[in-house]
Amino acid sequence: MVSVAGGFLSLDRTAALQIMVSRPIVAAPAIGYILGDVLTGLMIGGILELFWIGELPIGGHIPAHEVMLTVSIAAISIIAQKMLGQDFLVLHILGSDIDASILFILGLIILLLIPMDMICKKVDTTARNFNMRFFNAALSDLDKGFIGSVEVNNIKGLGVFFIFNFSTLFALVLAGVLLTYFLLPLLPKMVVMALLLVFGAACVLSISSAYSAVYSNKSLPVFLATTFVAVAATLVIFR
Repeated sequence: MVSVAGGFLSLDRTAALQIMVSRPIVAAPAIGYILGDVLTGLMIGGILELFWIGELPIGGHIPAHEVMLTVSIAAISIIAQKMLGQDFLVLHILGSDIDASILFILGLIILLLIPMDMICKKVDTTARNFNMRFFNAALSDLDKGFIGSVEVNNIKGLGVFFIFNFSTLFALVLAGVLLTYFLLPLLPKMVVMALLLVFGAACVLSISSAYSAVYSNKSLPVFLATTFVAVAATLVIFR
């Protein structure tokens, strides 16, 4: 279900509509809703949205494939947390009844998946190159007066994007869930605790990336005010 939803969401990135539902702030909560944890999806989406807020696929530029990475990170984190349940080692390390395991899982998932962006970019480039044949076929048919060919070849191009993205997401999510489920409980206590620092570093980098994207002489007060409101809202939601 996650891979199918992610495949459709990824079409909005460049292939169709482009109404911004592929952005992390929308895609992650949508995946969270499917998996029954909207709040975790919203938290992940907010962090990743800030991280990639300045990266847009304009012209021939192919940035990080934010939708595939977002869907993968959100899905793996939520599924792995549900699978590990109350037996997760971090609960004993913290000595608390509060289930903070999602933060440690996110730290591990971020370390594992961010480098996978190279694969996601390669998949996107391959899909674009594959679709060139449909573009050329449409041009050839237009020369012959077959107007309907444009619609047919556009639909074929959408199908190629969906199949490539769906297949990649299915492989990433399945491999990520299995790896997290078996690897995380085996990690030494010191390594597990360091994953919380990875999560914290990701939050800091996302804020830094967002500020760099909107930087101007007058942007600092607005940015600080927005950050304060976002943090306050997060504390209220997760109190």
